[in-house]
Amino acid sequence: MTTQPASAQELDLYSLENGERVARLLVVFDRLGAGETLTIRGRDSAPDLLGCLQKERRGAFEWSLLCAGPPSWTYEVARRAPEQDHGRGVNEALAWDHDRLDALESAAFRKRSEGDLVGAYETYAVFAAGLRRHIGFEEEILFPAFEESSGMPSDAGPTAVMRAEHREIESLIADIEAGIGDAAAPVDSLRRQLHAVLGDHNFKEERMLYPATDQLLGPDRADRLVERIQRF
Repeated sequence: MTTQPASAQELDLYSLENGERVARLLVVFDRLGAGETLTIRGRDSAPDLLGCLQKERRGAFEWSLLCAGPPSWTYEVARRAPEQDHGRGVNEALAWDHDRLDALESAAFRKRSEGDLVGAYETYAVFAAGLRRHIGFEEEILFPAFEESSGMPSDAGPTAVMRAEHREIESLIADIEAGIGDAAAPVDSLRRQLHAVLGDHNFKEERMLYPATDQLLGPDRADRLVERIQRF
């Protein structure tokens, strides 16, 4: 399991022009310690920021979309350890995202147990959006790359199973999201169902699909695939 970030910082870029915000991002990013995160808020989808990091700090970060606009966009950048500043494979990057999402889901239910229903709903909404994005980039980027490299069709083999499980996961997170802010809603049983499906699903991805994709693609192509996933 990936160690969760020890601390977080925030960067508000609303008032800065493109060139200024790129320069500011690099300054703030370089101050982050290993495992620390930076939350970025701005008025657009920030392709210049991600492009800058991919060029100037390649392999040094993970990039997650927290809230999609318009009118505002929020991203999270996590600083990888210095010894990890290199191209990485699909398994490392996507298993890291599994851990990030697991931590959000746990935090949402912890807030619910403490009586903070608004906080539980807001945190779960970030988790749900992140998991839907994760499913999206798997189905639109990862799975086709695996299928092309392995010669397996999309309607058979492991990716067909993964797609079917994705539909079940999406249904469960929608039901939980609708009820987590209601103290009377029976979301605990839905959560157990989700854990049963998602736990097995993630295990198969991390032990089989992701490593197989890395092996099929090789280091350079796998790293480029991760960059495409970051831009999703």
